[in-house]
Amino acid sequence: MIKGIASDLDGTLIDTAKLLAKAWEDAFKSEGVEVGYNELYNNTKGIASKDIIRRYKRESGPEDLIRIKEKRKANFLNLVKEGNQLLYPETLKVISEIREQGIKFAISTSMARDLLDKVLALSGLAKAVDAVVSSDDVKNGKPEPDIFLEAFRRINVNPKDGIVVGDSENDIIPGKKIGAFTVFISREGDKSSIADANITDLEELLKLL
Repeated sequence: MIKGIASDLDGTLIDTAKLLAKAWEDAFKSEGVEVGYNELYNNTKGIASKDIIRRYKRESGPEDLIRIKEKRKANFLNLVKEGNQLLYPETLKVISEIREQGIKFAISTSMARDLLDKVLALSGLAKAVDAVVSSDDVKNGKPEPDIFLEAFRRINVNPKDGIVVGDSENDIIPGKKIGAFTVFISREGDKSSIADANITDLEELLKLL
């Protein structure tokens, strides 16, 4: 019996992948580092901010990490203020129905806490879920399972009684490691060969339950 769900955030519950890629692109450009939008969009999903910075601006020190993250945060919030929507249409409805069934719902995200709190407030997700775990809350980011283990701990659910949902192999791999049922979501119809189930929107998650 499923008792809890630990879900990725970006690309799963909210549609911010394009906005974040643009925010990263402009942040790196201001640092004299040219990284293409497509590279950032396709190859940074599920990766912690500090690891993204170190990948493209090598030998970055603590001050570099803080400065570039702040630039990325400001760029992202400016894009949101321009009227870009965050939530997928079905997100809040599906989460509400899942919790009405007595199933706990946690968010497990690689998004840094400095930006995460803003996103949760702007989207309305802050009050809609039972727990939120950021990459800043654990020692190791995805694809290590720390984020998901901490999420299940906070909602008091054994991972073997839980579901991990995400739009990246960086979500599915750690979900498999901890024995959870894994669900890969792709609104473009892509599939994961290692996930236990593939869906194209969150409504299909309700059918699985």
